[in-house]
Amino acid sequence: MTMNWKFIIVLVSAFGVIKEFRPATPFLTPYLISPPKNFTNEQVYSEVYPFWTYSYLVALVPSFFLTDLLRYKPIAITEAVALCVTWILLLWGNTIWQMQIMQITFGIASACELGYESYMFLIVDKKYYKLVSSYTRAATQVGRFFAYALAQFLITFKYGTYLLLNQISFGAVCLVIPIAIAFPPITQEIINSKVQNKQTDDRRQTSEVTSDESIIDTNFNDTSKENNDESIESQNTKNKIATYFRFILQQFKIFKRNKSVLKWSIWWALTTCGIYQIMNYVQSLWATMQNISDNFNAITECSNTFTGAAISFSFQYIRKDWTVNDELMLAITSIISAISLVIMSISKSVIVAYILYVGILAIYNLLMTAACATIAAELDSASYAFVFGLNTFVALLLETIITFAFADKHGFALSIRKQANFFFFF
Repeated sequence: MTMNWKFIIVLVSAFGVIKEFRPATPFLTPYLISPPKNFTNEQVYSEVYPFWTYSYLVALVPSFFLTDLLRYKPIAITEAVALCVTWILLLWGNTIWQMQIMQITFGIASACELGYESYMFLIVDKKYYKLVSSYTRAATQVGRFFAYALAQFLITFKYGTYLLLNQISFGAVCLVIPIAIAFPPITQEIINSKVQNKQTDDRRQTSEVTSDESIIDTNFNDTSKENNDESIESQNTKNKIATYFRFILQQFKIFKRNKSVLKWSIWWALTTCGIYQIMNYVQSLWATMQNISDNFNAITECSNTFTGAAISFSFQYIRKDWTVNDELMLAITSIISAISLVIMSISKSVIVAYILYVGILAIYNLLMTAACATIAAELDSASYAFVFGLNTFVALLLETIITFAFADKHGFALSIRKQANFFFFF
């Protein structure tokens, strides 16, 4: 690797900051239901927003396979391009079907976030995983913080319109394309080195290896040796893919061998399902409580991202083994979040809803940062994107079922408050 890994962290963090610098996000629903778009609130949450969930689910399947096979960088570029297309449609699209396509491209961009989230784990040593997890998540939170602060300033003091916010967002997402192109590629040598280091650590920690672990080590050691002997150059694409998928099938056994990974993955899937639903529809919920004078969506999101960035950045300094008493901790925080959500769904005060929303997301950001670092420490580097993607896929599968059943116009099409009550169960 010709670039210093610290410089690469700066480059990847810049990508995270700028791609999230989208001041239009907290005012997306007001933008869509006001001139010149003039859609109704019901159209937005029952005909437009569900397409993000559906496209995210469909795009995630190829994404978490191709991220490893294509070695991360092309996926980051795809995310940047998809974000640009999303804002082109937001700026110049005026029909329901164009907004549905907009949500589809945004779903593709969301699925491609795996490349950004996993890239740095292949660059740095295992001892820096906490730092990497902190920086990558903090970078996105910092980008959102400044974007939302700018948005609230422009709207509150009437220096700009919702259209201007979308124009600024479009400029920012276009800028991330050259940054993604500048990412250094992940070479086979880097992957082999990480796998060998992981195997060495495993042997150092235990003198007795289970038969399942022996199978994984043998299969992947054979592949690594072939690659190191330059057989990778002569091996055809079909054999590479077959070898990769055989290895991935072995990786499912991590859930059987490691209860900590299983617990954190179950929490990840269930909680992320609920959080995605909340984030996707919360603006429609707020719209039922607020007037033009008390529209503080952006300052709320700004507070949320500030606490998220502070939590993510501070995570590297927390001296705690997150696998100790993890069941009790996850249970207590889940109960607190569920109660907060119920109160938010029945409240008539948008200020109360704002505060509870920030609290729920703060808990989620802390535990998601812990989940990423905890799970990554237990995996072979070639499978980060697969396992992270699998957890997200399960979350999206659940969310797709919920969205179609309760939000989509083809399902029960419940009111936004009744939907929020149902989210309590997640």
